[in-house]
Amino acid sequence: MQATMHTVTVGRHAIPLAPRAAAHALVAEVRSMSLALRLWLALLLGVMALAAIAALVAIPPGWEVFGTSPSFEWGLMIVAYVFFAIMTSGLCLASSLGTVFGLERFRPLEKRHAVLALLSLTTAFGIIALDLHFPVRLVFGAMLVPSPSSPMWWMGVFYGLYLVVLMVEVWSMFTPHPKIHQWSCTAAAMVAIFAPTTLGLVFGVLSAKSFWHGPLTPVIMVASAFVAGTALLGIVFWAVWRFNLQDGERAVRLGIPSIRLLLAIGLVIVSTLLTLKLAMGLAGGEPGLRDATIALVTGPLAVPFWIVRVLLGLVVPLLLVTMPMTRTPSWLFVASLGTLAGVLVDRYLFVMAGQLVPITAGAGTVSSPYASYAPTIVELVLVAGAAAFMAFVYTLAERYLDLEEGDIHAFFPWPWLTAHDLEPFDAESAPAGAATAGAEIPVDAPAPAVPEAGA
Repeated sequence: MQATMHTVTVGRHAIPLAPRAAAHALVAEVRSMSLALRLWLALLLGVMALAAIAALVAIPPGWEVFGTSPSFEWGLMIVAYVFFAIMTSGLCLASSLGTVFGLERFRPLEKRHAVLALLSLTTAFGIIALDLHFPVRLVFGAMLVPSPSSPMWWMGVFYGLYLVVLMVEVWSMFTPHPKIHQWSCTAAAMVAIFAPTTLGLVFGVLSAKSFWHGPLTPVIMVASAFVAGTALLGIVFWAVWRFNLQDGERAVRLGIPSIRLLLAIGLVIVSTLLTLKLAMGLAGGEPGLRDATIALVTGPLAVPFWIVRVLLGLVVPLLLVTMPMTRTPSWLFVASLGTLAGVLVDRYLFVMAGQLVPITAGAGTVSSPYASYAPTIVELVLVAGAAAFMAFVYTLAERYLDLEEGDIHAFFPWPWLTAHDLEPFDAESAPAGAATAGAEIPVDAPAPAVPEAGA
């Protein structure tokens, strides 16, 4: 983005700063859009307007507008926060194969993943802020009274750091700062593992909720993050192909096959972990664990579990990405859409099953045989508005930002390596006793292109 005295340039578009000129430019831009795009943006703006009204209702403390209760302290807002937060990590994990490890076939995921990840994390923060009512107290409490023994404190630290790293990554991506971009991509890939792990620990350390408790919960959280991020990329890259957006040829040739491969691997891993989780739950001896698992597979949560989570979210997508006749962008879109819906329902079932069977009696808590929870219209509208916000901003990013993958940010797999480190070593021409900093690099490994300083 560049600014002059009278205009601001975003991508390839110059935006006038004078109010009257900006209004005329906005009207002209809207008229230049296709009817389908105008209807799409109008729909998203309408949902966001309803969500703004719902937010005004939900912010004042003491207004019982959520469906939570002493039996169900965490509801749909926590589900949505977890969903958008882990999707951020999944986007970075999927793209890190190209941005960090230098695999060329995954390079088309670079720019779009960063924009989506930043939007997803911003959306997650907005949701949790509405659920907390006064999130400013949380920020000051975490800074002034740190609690290193608390996973929730570490979750706040890592996700706060994550936001900063993503902002630097997006900024460096659209500016000629390749070295900063190298380090920010590497940092984002590392934080993408730590952040969902600490989020999983927030649930995993709660021994009073036996369905959440245990070391498997953080592992499932990271695996679900990978699948969710990859599925979102599948939907976005289908749109790139379908509407002939920027870098469409490269998306079809490299991006879509890469996403199909990653999605297949992720679905197999998640299916294995889910089977292990169910087996441990049915055979577990902890109070409430078996009851919660039975509620999931044959009880009140069985219908969404088997139909949405298992069938539409795992079995059908896995068949679509592996069968030769369905290896097309359209079928990848269907598989990604089912996978993303499955992850969302999975996070909902996870939060619900953990609170469905209380193992202790508390004041004002009556559960016979299961505790009950139903999201209110305010919660539903807020979550829909959050999704609409992310879709609206990303649509504008596709239209106004340069999302083509150029060579300006081509870099080494590890930012601390130099061009000399990656050059093949010639033992005959090297002076005697010469040190070889890149000795661990295979001698036949080609040296990747290095961007010149200031390129």
